[in-house]
Amino acid sequence: MESKDFAEHTLMHRMNMQLVSLSPSECIIRMPVEGNRQRAGFLHGGASAALVETAGSFAANEHAQSIATDTPLAAVGVELSIQHVSSAADGFVTATATGVQLGRTRCVHRVDVKNEDGEIISTALISNQIIKARA
Repeated sequence: MESKDFAEHTLMHRMNMQLVSLSPSECIIRMPVEGNRQRAGFLHGGASAALVETAGSFAANEHAQSIATDTPLAAVGVELSIQHVSSAADGFVTATATGVQLGRTRCVHRVDVKNEDGEIISTALISNQIIKARA
């Protein structure tokens, strides 16, 4: 899935995120720095947080769907903690969400955002609550 595959009204589309791979235990999404910078010319911390939230939430929703037996389930974000440890000025950054705890009512993913050289830009934990999906 590329950014053009995200609905035009979504943040993912506007930030040009691209879904690389998706499973309940791992989600990889990449995003260009261009168009997502702050005033000093580096990747905006809020852009990193949106990328992290997207990767963690996508994986959590895959997990929720995988455990649903008779009732459709969904994952909703309840907590995000992110540490910005470096900066990126160009190219792409890639977020990899890895399942830490995949339960029936809550799941936690660790998400690392790296630059094209594989250096960590940000690292985060995201928690999602598993709920009944709205009809």
